[in-house]
Amino acid sequence: MASSKILHSCTTQKRRTILNRLHTLFHFTATLLLLYYRVSHFFDGNNMPALAWALMTLSELIFTFIWGLTLAFRWQPLSRSVSVDKIPADMDLPGLDVFVCTADPQKEPTVEVMNTVLSALALDYPPEKLAVYLSDDGGSYITLYALKEAFRFATCWLPFCKKYGIKTRCPEAFFSSLAKYEQLPTTDEFSAENEELEMKYRLVKRNVEKVCEEASIYAVQDRPAHVEIIHGDTDMKDEDRTKMPLLVYVSRERRPSKPHRFKAGALNALLRVSEKFSNGPCLLVLDCDMYCNDPTSPTQAMCFHLDPEMSPSLAFVQFPQMFYNIFTDLQKFSSEQEIARFEGPSDAILKEAKLLASCDYERNTKWGEEIGFSYESLLESTFTGYLLHCRGWTSVYLCPTRPCFLGCTTIDMKDALVQLVKWSSGLLQIGLSRFSPLSYGVSRMSILQSMCYGYFTFQPLFAIALLIYGIVPQLCFLKGIPLYPKVLSPWFAVFSTVYLSALGQQLHEVLSDGGTIWTWWNEQRIWVIKSVSGSLFGCLDLSMKRLGVKKTTFRLTNKAVDKEKLEKYEKGEFDFQGAAMFMVPLSVLVILNMACFIAGIR
Repeated sequence: MASSKILHSCTTQKRRTILNRLHTLFHFTATLLLLYYRVSHFFDGNNMPALAWALMTLSELIFTFIWGLTLAFRWQPLSRSVSVDKIPADMDLPGLDVFVCTADPQKEPTVEVMNTVLSALALDYPPEKLAVYLSDDGGSYITLYALKEAFRFATCWLPFCKKYGIKTRCPEAFFSSLAKYEQLPTTDEFSAENEELEMKYRLVKRNVEKVCEEASIYAVQDRPAHVEIIHGDTDMKDEDRTKMPLLVYVSRERRPSKPHRFKAGALNALLRVSEKFSNGPCLLVLDCDMYCNDPTSPTQAMCFHLDPEMSPSLAFVQFPQMFYNIFTDLQKFSSEQEIARFEGPSDAILKEAKLLASCDYERNTKWGEEIGFSYESLLESTFTGYLLHCRGWTSVYLCPTRPCFLGCTTIDMKDALVQLVKWSSGLLQIGLSRFSPLSYGVSRMSILQSMCYGYFTFQPLFAIALLIYGIVPQLCFLKGIPLYPKVLSPWFAVFSTVYLSALGQQLHEVLSDGGTIWTWWNEQRIWVIKSVSGSLFGCLDLSMKRLGVKKTTFRLTNKAVDKEKLEKYEKGEFDFQGAAMFMVPLSVLVILNMACFIAGIR
């Protein structure tokens, strides 16, 4: 059912667009001159060191190539806003199924999973149209126990949130400093209820943590499918006459001898199981640590799906992914969370649901190829969204003032780099496959959109360019071999212009988004560290897979926060514990640069 009112607006950031295009023209001209210098001097017969010169030219071509792909992001920046209040109160909203995925209670703390589920249950959406599904790919009794405890707490948490208009509906966040900016009532009644509810939450949390501490088995890798309705009667009201959404626990069948397709397989199992219970035409996919920070997030997405001016080809609305446990004051984000368009159960339905979650159901079907989330890449969300765009579907990106979703990111170097290796390997695999955005994608979507995807998939190649830049000039400097023009040469101005232009653009973008020079400097440092460590190992990982030396494996990011690591992070200290292997390239580069600099000057 579409609305008769315009529910969203989209404006072009004209000033930023003009500045971006002027800078593009300026930087592109300087870059062409730099490349002309490299090529022309290579063939002018001046006895240039051929190998070193060729490597430097290669690295600068890589920088130029990736910079050229970033032009798509800067060509015409847009700002979108929605008008949730214009949605008619009597509008029949479509059903919404929320999928939460977890795989290992040790690496993904059960209390965080519980809070994510609670925040989803408390969304401002008609409860009879809302269903929440938890996929437990570890098959852990701990997760099932915690889910039941979470629902018990939800029966008093949801009425409290709706009675007082609470916006922070993740209990852990609400009862912490994260909710300090929320305007709360100051009445004695609210204070009494708030205190009582906090005591109930602390008790539930303590009970769940106690079960986790006493557990001997966290995940079961050989098990049958298990589907359980935690709450199925959406007409049932709690003690304060608040309807409760549908809540379902799903643990698909896992057998060591049969492929399980990682997270994409879990999501496809949820798609099939949900069809038997709620069959919502809209879908919200959440990581287990990514709680709903704004209860109106579904209706914000519906402002696009229900707007009469939007194209019927709209597939999904994308929100920024922000983190509550890093010092960014919510500045920086990457796109992840999506809301996409897609009676009480009997024993027969439960039996059929278990069949749909079995290992053998997908055999000789199109699941993972033409249906559901794609199995072509371990980065299932990124690749599935990419395929949707290739098939003619469209999407919109919304960045509201209040973050709609907040998650927990890694705070130590080891976990961050393990995650980066997985991303780099997966993205570069897409870029070099038959689905490459610059071949397969460019023939099926706009050039700008294919360039955006191209940037992400080829970004790991920064590792090669920086590695060359960190080794070749230093060794040549040590031997007195010039790779750059002399300071008094006009060509030196070209090199310095390209360098300062690139840094200046990045600095301008950071400052215009509310950052500081210190923020910009840290981003430069982290970019180099990540590129010559995680991205480099990602490229090596992909190479070994292609050569058949290594099999494709799924590395689950550790979301558990160690208190000692947290204290170091809060002090602004890097924690390199356990990351020695990743630091080898960086350490070698540091030692080599220092030695060559000192010896070269002498």
